[in-house]
Amino acid sequence: MILVIDTANNEKAFLGLWDKTWLSQIEWAAGRNLSADIMIKLDQLFETADREIEKITGLIINAGPGSFTGLRIGISVANTIAYSLNIPIVGVTEPKTAQALLELGDRKLQQESHFRQPISPEYGREPNLSQPKRKG
Repeated sequence: MILVIDTANNEKAFLGLWDKTWLSQIEWAAGRNLSADIMIKLDQLFETADREIEKITGLIINAGPGSFTGLRIGISVANTIAYSLNIPIVGVTEPKTAQALLELGDRKLQQESHFRQPISPEYGREPNLSQPKRKG
């Protein structure tokens, strides 16, 4: 069973469980509540599918480009789950749909199933750092 996570877009977030077919999917307008909602949505995903998180055999995450905060939250959750369950994780860049994310990620999982390295985000551009405010 594969967990698919996409939090790169500020407008919507996606979680899905795949095992030869979609067992459960959740898409919601995450906005500024992503960090508060993602774990609740994960619980709902597994409850709807009547599965346990310990049964995941691989994890696919949208690694970007996308929202700095969305990528940071989603990838942190994905890396934590993969590490704690000792399962392979792959990052896919520039998927157009959840199905494309799954298909590209599944191919990478088949090729790189022995990898257990954390995923890093691809922001798509250099960070825009603001200058410190001058006191005076």
